[in-house]
Amino acid sequence: MRQFNISVIGLSGTEKDRGQVGVGKSCLCNRFMRPMADDYFIDHISVLSQSDFSGRIVNNDHFLYWGDVRKTTDEGVEYQFNIIEQTEFMDDSTFQAFKVGKMDPYSKRCTATKVFSAEKLMYICKNQLGIEKEYEQKVMPDGRLSIDGFVVVFDVSPVPNRSVEKQVEFVQNVIATILKNKKPLVLVTTKNDDAYELYVREAEKISQRKDYKSTVQLIETSAHESINIDLAFLLLAQMIDKVKNRVKIISYQESAKSRKELLDTRSEAVTRLIRNQITDYHVLWSQGSKMLSQYREWNEFLNIFGHEAGQKLFRRHMKKLRDDHLNKKLHQYLDKFALALEYLLPDIGALNISDDDAWECARNYLQNHIEFEQYFFECPQASWTELVDMDEAEDEARIPFDVLETSEAETVFRNYLNSVQQDKKKIGWKQQFKMLLEESGFVTPGKQLSEVRVLFMGRECFEALSEHDCQQIYDIHQDDIIEKSKQNFVELLLEHAQYFLQFKNVDNITQEDVRQITDVIQEDSRYKMLDRLDQERRLMLVQHLRFIHCPIRDHCPFFYNCVDSLIEEVLSDKSAGNHKTPSGGGWKSSGSGSDRTLNLLIVGSEHLASDLLNDIRICTGSKGEYIYENQTYYLNYRIANGDMEAFKAIDVYSSGLICVYSNQQSFETLKDNLERTLLCNLELEDKFENLPIVLVYQPQDLKENEVEYLRNEGMRLSEMLHCDFIDHTQNHQKYVYDILNIVILSLKLTEMKSYEPYPSNHTDLRILCCIFCGDQYDIENIVQPLVAESTLVKASEHSIIVDVFIGDAKRRVEFILSSYHGTSQYRDELIHGYIYFYSAKRRSSLANLSILAAQNANIPLQIIAVTESGGVNAFFNSDICQFLITEGNAVADRFKGSFMTFSADQYVKFAFYNPFLKTAWDNKYEVENLHVEESITLDSGEGTLENSVNQMPRPPPRHESYMLSNTLGTDGSGSENYEMAPTRSLNSLNEERDISLDEIYDDNEKPKHLHQNCTESDSCASSTERRVRQQNAYYKASKKPVAAKKQKKKKVAIPVQTPRVPPFGSYVSPPEIPLHYQRMVVGGGGPGEKKKPEPCVPDFMKSDKSPEYSMVPELAAAGIFGTENLPEYNAKCLKEYEKMEKLEKRRLKEETARLRKLQEKEKEQEKKLKRKLKQNSKGLVESAEAQFGKLMISSEQGEIPIFLNKCVEFIEKEGLDSEGIYRVPGSRAHVDMLFQRFEEDTKTEIDALDIPVNAVATALKDFFSKRLPPLFSKDIIKELEEIAGSRGVGNSKLNVEVKTDRSCRLIALKSLLQKLPPINFAILKYIFQHFVHVSDNSKLNSMDSKNLAICWWPTLIPIDFTDMGHFEQLRPYLEDIVQTMIDQFPYLFCGKDAFVMV
Repeated sequence: MRQFNISVIGLSGTEKDRGQVGVGKSCLCNRFMRPMADDYFIDHISVLSQSDFSGRIVNNDHFLYWGDVRKTTDEGVEYQFNIIEQTEFMDDSTFQAFKVGKMDPYSKRCTATKVFSAEKLMYICKNQLGIEKEYEQKVMPDGRLSIDGFVVVFDVSPVPNRSVEKQVEFVQNVIATILKNKKPLVLVTTKNDDAYELYVREAEKISQRKDYKSTVQLIETSAHESINIDLAFLLLAQMIDKVKNRVKIISYQESAKSRKELLDTRSEAVTRLIRNQITDYHVLWSQGSKMLSQYREWNEFLNIFGHEAGQKLFRRHMKKLRDDHLNKKLHQYLDKFALALEYLLPDIGALNISDDDAWECARNYLQNHIEFEQYFFECPQASWTELVDMDEAEDEARIPFDVLETSEAETVFRNYLNSVQQDKKKIGWKQQFKMLLEESGFVTPGKQLSEVRVLFMGRECFEALSEHDCQQIYDIHQDDIIEKSKQNFVELLLEHAQYFLQFKNVDNITQEDVRQITDVIQEDSRYKMLDRLDQERRLMLVQHLRFIHCPIRDHCPFFYNCVDSLIEEVLSDKSAGNHKTPSGGGWKSSGSGSDRTLNLLIVGSEHLASDLLNDIRICTGSKGEYIYENQTYYLNYRIANGDMEAFKAIDVYSSGLICVYSNQQSFETLKDNLERTLLCNLELEDKFENLPIVLVYQPQDLKENEVEYLRNEGMRLSEMLHCDFIDHTQNHQKYVYDILNIVILSLKLTEMKSYEPYPSNHTDLRILCCIFCGDQYDIENIVQPLVAESTLVKASEHSIIVDVFIGDAKRRVEFILSSYHGTSQYRDELIHGYIYFYSAKRRSSLANLSILAAQNANIPLQIIAVTESGGVNAFFNSDICQFLITEGNAVADRFKGSFMTFSADQYVKFAFYNPFLKTAWDNKYEVENLHVEESITLDSGEGTLENSVNQMPRPPPRHESYMLSNTLGTDGSGSENYEMAPTRSLNSLNEERDISLDEIYDDNEKPKHLHQNCTESDSCASSTERRVRQQNAYYKASKKPVAAKKQKKKKVAIPVQTPRVPPFGSYVSPPEIPLHYQRMVVGGGGPGEKKKPEPCVPDFMKSDKSPEYSMVPELAAAGIFGTENLPEYNAKCLKEYEKMEKLEKRRLKEETARLRKLQEKEKEQEKKLKRKLKQNSKGLVESAEAQFGKLMISSEQGEIPIFLNKCVEFIEKEGLDSEGIYRVPGSRAHVDMLFQRFEEDTKTEIDALDIPVNAVATALKDFFSKRLPPLFSKDIIKELEEIAGSRGVGNSKLNVEVKTDRSCRLIALKSLLQKLPPINFAILKYIFQHFVHVSDNSKLNSMDSKNLAICWWPTLIPIDFTDMGHFEQLRPYLEDIVQTMIDQFPYLFCGKDAFVMV
């Protein structure tokens, strides 16, 4: 390691010589010797006292010894430097240089090559003078040094009182002296961070002087910025050492840039370090520096910038943390303030102020508000910024009032003020636009906003609102008018109830039936309002037919407000109060009305029960309320440890028991006590009866195997106790909701079990109260007089029993509450009277009442018209009310019933129903006799018509979808097996085919066998209706005959017509055998056999040996007909019987004639259809041209329709690369326009119409399906089915070989196509050639031959499908036919060889 002694020289002397400040020699030496920021001092003085000058640091010399230091070059060469600074010290008393013996001038003395000073100490800083012992003491070696090189300093910064010429002269003189002494030197410019360009150029001129012969190297430095310091000394060392490869001299700008990058990197690293490690603004510097000293980035930063810079950076970060915390706290306060404004100042108009003083008035208003202390607090001792640092203020949720003095709070208020004002304007505009829509007669259901936008342009409300707001309001309005229009349409259908009655027992609804219905109602405005929603209107019509066919709750048009559902709710609420129930039980909850209180007992060891209670409180309201199925429950809690005493705390008021465990110990304790209390302790048996129990598992700090083990054990325990088990592995809300729902459902089930049906045979009268669904009055007002009775007993979900005085005796009356459509389930039950309620402002209500009254004409009835208010005054205030009340009274008179009015807003007592109850009691005997005889008539024996396999079962609920899986009624067990089927789309309702009522059930419901809950329509009808049907020949003829089944003859019960009940002791006329049953019996088992109908014979005159009538004497013997009391036949009775027999014969003749006319009419229709088919088979062009005019004119291609030719050419020109051609439909407006243009001019060019290719493709399909006669006749279609293999082999004309061999079927298909008329074949060949072109481009349009077959087979091969099963059976075969015709086009149409069939 080489050692060099370097002398640093520069202009020195008095202030007159050097200027106000020195040239920077001391700072240069300081930065080189001690580069760390904390060891670098910028204040070095040359004016000393005598004592300091004579001290060991200066040692009476005019030079300083800076000590020694080691430096290493980039090549790894290490040098040791001893640094001497030549200067001139001034006496602080005379400000002249100290005199030390014989002194040379500074310019000569500074270039000395040897220096001497015994015991001279190393200089560190000016503070060292006088207190040398407190600093490091290092003596100059040997008291002498030989100088090896010089660093000449040239200050390039502007300094007052110093001319550049003086410094240039000094530097040139010393350089000349040094070069004369043959010593190396380096010219160093200092203070380049504050350089003056002129001085820099002067320094460059000095270094570039020719007489120096490039021996003077210039280094630009800055001691303050630590730039190029080491470079200057290392270069000098290499010059002394005469190294050839010296360090590269870097300009000040480049070094400064590198230095800045280094400093920025270190600063960013330390800033990032402090930000990550120091997150609490309360941390002190001593704590923070100690924490940061562990990191390299922090130490490097301190070395470069020093501790002062580090402390400054630290404090800046602390201030930012505090400011961020204050801002965060302020924003929290401001968020709360915004919410407080919404509550305390909802109406800005209350201030009644101008914008200028709004904020001041608002603060005064808030400060004087009655609920000020709920949202704000005042603290005069400290500001809100000081409160942030106090621990006491952490729990304070209110807002310090002095926060409102900040500008941010005023901004929040201004924003709130603007938003309220804007919202008011916006609300006003929305209301105006809504009113505009309501007043406009052009906005009808189904219209888009774009269609009526022009009507609202220029209106302020429309222009001010955004597009989204306008669309949103318009959509809401559309929803309202669509819903209202649908309701009106339903009302329209219900008003025509008498007309729909003919479809009640029709299994299949034809398109002709739908057209007839439409013809009846289409002129009504309520029908026309849904013209744009034709599919939905058609669906509603089909659903209504479904409801007429099977009137159950799931099919009710008012499903969610069905009377049957409302009655259940009303009776449930009423019975939950203080009224008696048959079992005397009730909910284990307190409270009345709609709110209930549940008392929950939570059992668990340690803290488990408390934790569960906290979770429950989080998930419930502030008052402990919990809402389930629109019912509010208020929860009360009790906590107990899992010991025996806890279970003894259970009382009869407990609503639920919740047991919780978390580990093995808590589980064992809970299990032991549960088993001992619930299973073995008879004392607690009553307490736990019907008590809902929930076992909750909350695993805590357990291993996976332990968790699984305890879960399985808990599930076993829950199974043993028959309770619910919940595993808390989800969020606390979900499992808490599960617990509460389980308790509530269990209590509901308990209540339902407690209401056991009251035996109906214990009642004296049974009255059926019928209410029409959708009537706008409160059902509770109707039920109130009944449930207000103190003797009320709930018999079932729909019936109550009341003890009431009728006449002089107390009678027990059962009131059954039902909807109009729900009365069908009581047809076979004994009913003593009917009470019909109807709305006096609703036509449909009276229309349906008239039908029900006619069906039960023989039973006492009372009709009650319910008015809105005013009672009798309503009759005179409304024309519709006057009309409906008058008509209702007429209906009551027609069926010999009573009529009354009932105001919905008035309160009536039970005595309101007493007159009718008296009437029902007086007619009780006749009604019961009539019911007994009707029961005999409708006895459900195996051979009766009512139990035929054609009966319709009750369809499944609307949320499920079923399809028949087996044939009807094979096992006779009455069980139903259904399988899922796809839902029918709305578009399918537009198909021109018959509709089966099996299909119009929601989700394609289809019955398999008899359902016990819904009998066949005939058995559902009343006795009067059945008698009418028995006399209706069309009704009997329209019934499908039942396939005869080979079975043993059994004794059967004859369905007879219900006779009128004569006075006791008189002659009872023989019951009449219905005509359709006579035909069934007389006709024998086979449908082909014809027998003459036998005359109607009285049952009791038949022999016992007759198998058809053998049960009648048995019935007579049982006393059912009362034959034991019959008197002898007299002449009057015989005449009466002969008269009846003649009438029956005459009626039989009339029916036979009517049937014969119907058959002849059907034959004529069949003949017309055959003649039409023959005309079609002769040719296609003539009939088509006559029917469709110009569309069918032949084209240049020959006998190809010009429309077909034009469309195909356009599609092949524009649409072969259109993805989904024929699959993606076009606009209906474009399609209609295309047809219209061609009808006007056959030379129309499609290119000029600017119509999308998809619309042209749709028009082409419509041309084939709607405007072109079928290309295949029915006979050819049947042969196509046989070739495709869709028909059974046994029924086919083709042999088995042809049907099973694909090549043979291809040959058969070609032969079949050759049978077509030439024009048919030409059109078919033309369109399939087009399909080949489309499929050839399937990579572009995604339409290969299979996709084309799927889209086109229903159009090309139109088949009338009887049901969905038939459709699904034929579909794959017909698709295969069309696909084969595309794939084998050259063979089938062009006579070329076929492709290989694999």
